[in-house]
Amino acid sequence: MNIPAQLDGAKVIMFIENDANRPITKMLYEEEDGSSNEVLITGLALAKYENANEYYLFLCDTNWEVHQDFDMESIDEAINCSITTFHLNKNDWKLL
Repeated sequence: MNIPAQLDGAKVIMFIENDANRPITKMLYEEEDGSSNEVLITGLALAKYENANEYYLFLCDTNWEVHQDFDMESIDEAINCSITTFHLNKNDWKLL
């Protein structure tokens, strides 16, 4: 699936290929009935809202649905965060 130009209204600048065969991490949601739902995070995107100073690191599923985001002061901070948190490489990031 191609990455969208925007996620949650923010313009995507960079991304890590979304590959269901290479999950980045997992998120576990507890449902109201007490059951749990596990979602594989398979893609990351770095985006910026218009007129915002900060950048956002989006954690996405295979359909590029955003499940978590983190605000970052710079592109370098976001890339370094992804490297240390998810054990990725700088070369994994691609420009949109």
